[in-house]
Amino acid sequence: MLKWRRGEQKALELVAPNHKEFLTPMIEIVPLPYDFVNEVPAKSIDGHLEKIGEQIECAWGKAPVFLDLDQIDDTEAMKNGTHPLGFALSECRVRRLHVIPVTGWDRDDSYNDEVVNANRVDNFGVCFRMVDEDFVDLDNRLKSLLSSLGISPEGVDLVLDFKHVGDEKTTVIALISIINSIPFLDQWRTLTFVGSSFPENLSAVSANTIGIVPRIEWSIWELINSKSGTIKRIPSFGDYAIAHPSYVEIDPRLMQMSASIRYSARDVYLLVKGVSVRKLSWSQTKDQCKKIVALPEYSGASFSWGDEYIMNCSKGTASTGNAETWRRVGTNHHLSLAASQISSFVAP
Repeated sequence: MLKWRRGEQKALELVAPNHKEFLTPMIEIVPLPYDFVNEVPAKSIDGHLEKIGEQIECAWGKAPVFLDLDQIDDTEAMKNGTHPLGFALSECRVRRLHVIPVTGWDRDDSYNDEVVNANRVDNFGVCFRMVDEDFVDLDNRLKSLLSSLGISPEGVDLVLDFKHVGDEKTTVIALISIINSIPFLDQWRTLTFVGSSFPENLSAVSANTIGIVPRIEWSIWELINSKSGTIKRIPSFGDYAIAHPSYVEIDPRLMQMSASIRYSARDVYLLVKGVSVRKLSWSQTKDQCKKIVALPEYSGASFSWGDEYIMNCSKGTASTGNAETWRRVGTNHHLSLAASQISSFVAP
């Protein structure tokens, strides 16, 4: 699940082909950027989406990808009156991209009309993204969506999005119960569990330290894979890379940004945090990279573009960058790591 900002776009583009084959991104279009000084949106919806087809093609090519516009306000429309989802899918269609629209229980009729139209024109199917409030009435909600969209389970990728996960055992028990109660369980085109234990911010990590946060979502999926006798279908794995599931835009005038690098390891996130960039700038990331390279969890410079960048920065041969740079580096490494881990489960 990738929030569609420049850092994430470039991170995805730079994932190696041998890792990309184990990934299917869900692109979440972020809300319109806000001008906090003038208290108005900083862009129109047209400006926000004008390059969506080009961006997806550049970052991902023509392999299947999910596209979700749930974060775009229901009242938004393109200047010519077109629905934003319809516009985005049309831009991708011109480039012959394999884009699967995402919908859910809370989407309005105009949004779902675009989903139905896209499936009629492209025949790529639909993704149902079900979240925690859907789980208590999942049977009825899934059947209702199938009926209203005029599609069968065979054309649907079903995503169970737990968003932020905390307790491992409780989530495993809940996930098994939910999956075993899903109607037409064997008929869905794909079934995926998604969750994230990544913190909303790094405020709990002290300056000039390395914070450690368990990757609970990965532990949950590993446990699920060991429960083949009690679960009727093993789901695929999904997460939010190195981001919290919620999207929050903060007034830059109020931000106290610290230089930090987010580095995923097998079962933990390593949060290498410095001090305010207003005090020491981003130059401190050189020493932070040296710390990562010295850790046993470091994957090595040849593992991914992000890992190579970390090595080069530690040597002073790559820029110390900025916030976007390190989101790109950390996300690229994470996607490569997740793909590598997933491949170990599906390799013959």
